[in-house]
Amino acid sequence: MKKLLMEFIGTFFFVLAIVMTGNAIAIAAMLMAWLYIGGYVSGAHYNPMVSLAIALSGHLKWREFPHYVAAQVGGAFAAFLMAAFLHGSAVIPAPHATLLQAFVVEILLAFVLASVILFVAVSKHGSHIYGLAIGFTIPALAALGGPISGGLFNPAIALGGALFGLISGQGFMLMNLLMYVGGAFLGGYLAAYAYHYFLPSSER
Repeated sequence: MKKLLMEFIGTFFFVLAIVMTGNAIAIAAMLMAWLYIGGYVSGAHYNPMVSLAIALSGHLKWREFPHYVAAQVGGAFAAFLMAAFLHGSAVIPAPHATLLQAFVVEILLAFVLASVILFVAVSKHGSHIYGLAIGFTIPALAALGGPISGGLFNPAIALGGALFGLISGQGFMLMNLLMYVGGAFLGGYLAAYAYHYFLPSSER
């Protein structure tokens, strides 16, 4: 239960920074803070794509995976509700280009983020400053993907936003949701494959 509560709270504050500021530096700083707060409790995933990549790497039990995802989506949904309460509204993510272009970008962004996490935070050869490495990746990914897909690379944001859209009457585009979720998970899967490929044989 502690792990799931940490995933819920960490995802809540991370997504709240995204929805309320849209500022890559603020988002990165919030993520770094919660990486260090929750790292030794739940692993500080705050993203179903990250949980998938870590499960594929063998560092998260598959029976825990759906519970992590539920906690993360719940945290994201709560963040949209809080943003709407504080700001009066909350914008549901949508791509700024074609679905195919956005899909490809989401795969690439998820691949990079999951790779950084696996090699820096999960691997035995990782670093104790993993939070800085992961956090400073966010502005680069946001600059690359923001103008095309919106730069989510996190299914919890897409699913939480869709749930908020349903209850607020804004609705949501199913194809956008499938693009965000599918692109992120595919990128995470490819990152886990690359991790196993490049990992020293002694660690496999």
